[in-house]
Amino acid sequence: MNWELVNQVYNGNFARVQEAAPDFPDGWERIGGDSSTKWKWTGSGGEPGQIIIYHPTGPRAGIRQTISVPVQAGDNQRWEVQVKLKTEPAGIPSYIRIYMGSGGQQLYTLTPSSESEKYSRVFSTGTGTNGIILEVGILGTGTLTIEEIEAYRLYPLRELRLDERGQTYVRHVESIGQIQRPVSVRLTGPLPTIPVSVDVSVTNDIRNLTPVRDGIRIYGSSGTPVSTTSEGLTQVQLTGRKYQGITENVIAAGTPEVTLIKDISELSVYSFAVYNAGTGSAFVRLEISPDGNIWLPESIDQEVSAGSIKTFVPQVFLRYTRLAYTAISPTPLTVWFQAQI
Repeated sequence: MNWELVNQVYNGNFARVQEAAPDFPDGWERIGGDSSTKWKWTGSGGEPGQIIIYHPTGPRAGIRQTISVPVQAGDNQRWEVQVKLKTEPAGIPSYIRIYMGSGGQQLYTLTPSSESEKYSRVFSTGTGTNGIILEVGILGTGTLTIEEIEAYRLYPLRELRLDERGQTYVRHVESIGQIQRPVSVRLTGPLPTIPVSVDVSVTNDIRNLTPVRDGIRIYGSSGTPVSTTSEGLTQVQLTGRKYQGITENVIAAGTPEVTLIKDISELSVYSFAVYNAGTGSAFVRLEISPDGNIWLPESIDQEVSAGSIKTFVPQVFLRYTRLAYTAISPTPLTVWFQAQI
């Protein structure tokens, strides 16, 4: 059986136009950059196009799937993401960022050439993944052309069909050698008819039941009886919490930068810790966001002196959180995000 992988990215060739914003492809949004950054879409009316990002200065700039058309995914799945890119001049640092909700994030850096080329990365989704959002962009100064973005489910295998909004219809495949056509079975003759007649009387006595001597035992689906205390209370064993942790090693410098975005919507306890491994001070603040685009400071800038460690815990809940950091001179930082589910 030849297995055909299906691209799960909606409008990954940038052919469909947004009704509300006809200058940009449907299902995609601009992310990062500053006032000097420009995005240009070359597509029109159903024809595949390109997105060109002119990035003369400032923080990273790219495009990201909107939350209305995520790639449908779940826990512990194997995926491959492919992007077709080129930069001018050649070798400008670029990136692929994969958001997996509370399942974490993946960040891959690239150095595309000045000729169109396809780049591929394979990754696994983490526990807590309820969908994938893809982001592709440029880190350095120059021009990035994005021609196509694709994502393929590798394992477990499943048959997929996409509608016009990128939603999937799923039927799991248990075996590569799955039967493709129904198998008809024909009997050589009619089934015989066997008459059966049962005539029996049953007589039994039920004694008077008492709670001390008699009772009912209840079994679960695994065949194990439910336990009770001597007072008749049900004994319940609680499972422990699940742990989630992400570590980032970054360099704080004169230009403000931010850590990976954390989706905390399904976490019960979470916090950041920042260790300054350099010789100069760094300045760090906690930021929160309702949508991952609009950010507000949840704390003032706090100094993390050389050789020290400091924790950051949100006091107000919004779905997304991150740290922003800067320093007078380049300073290496280790950032931990730890949570319990």
